[in-house]
Amino acid sequence: MKKMMILCFSIILIFTGGCSMNDSQNGKNGNQEEAVKPKDMNPKDLPQVPAFQDEKTREYMASTREVEPGYYLLESKLKGFTMLFPEDGEYLSRRSSLKGKNKESIGFGSYDQATNILFDGHLTYHSGASYANERETMLDIVRGKNGYKGEFEEKTSDDKVIYFAHMKDVDDDIDRKYNFTYSYFGYVKSIEADNTSLEFAFTFICKEDDKPCSLDESKARKKVEKMINSITFLKKEKLDG
Repeated sequence: MKKMMILCFSIILIFTGGCSMNDSQNGKNGNQEEAVKPKDMNPKDLPQVPAFQDEKTREYMASTREVEPGYYLLESKLKGFTMLFPEDGEYLSRRSSLKGKNKESIGFGSYDQATNILFDGHLTYHSGASYANERETMLDIVRGKNGYKGEFEEKTSDDKVIYFAHMKDVDDDIDRKYNFTYSYFGYVKSIEADNTSLEFAFTFICKEDDKPCSLDESKARKKVEKMINSITFLKKEKLDG
């Protein structure tokens, strides 16, 4: 129960200071990669949303093209994967790191004042490490990081395997109307690239207790599944280039 209090407090401190990728998302069918990356463009010429107007976040934006309503394409700095990214998401430096050519962590989040929902996301990309291919090792890592002892849903597509779990954490120790947290976590393993995987963890909470909150589990899960299902591991030749 203490976990929620710590998580809620740390997230608030930070903010107060689908389907697999289709051809159009991958730049095919005439949608060529932009000659100038968003990070090199004038902010006035970019979409007027946090993902592009925040200097650090737009370094990860692959294109100014809206892939789906409210979502753009994120590309990791190691060019290891792409994923749909919410337009109101912002990069969190305290939860991000880049370690050589084989490991990258990306933290991001958003706060919707209209719904009073605080969203936190974290991705960790692994490449070239044998443990990334070992199912039980990766699941144990995810379990340990999220305090989870249960099983994972497994979903296989042509290019990846997704291991997915979720929890609702209710903290009865605090006098708070919205004393619950929805968490979704797991990892995605590449089928085509050896020793390549991506951990994910997403959390939703109601930020302000004195404001109405429309946090709905089915909507939260749908948002997470949209992002996770969109993950595409980039081809090795692109990594080497």
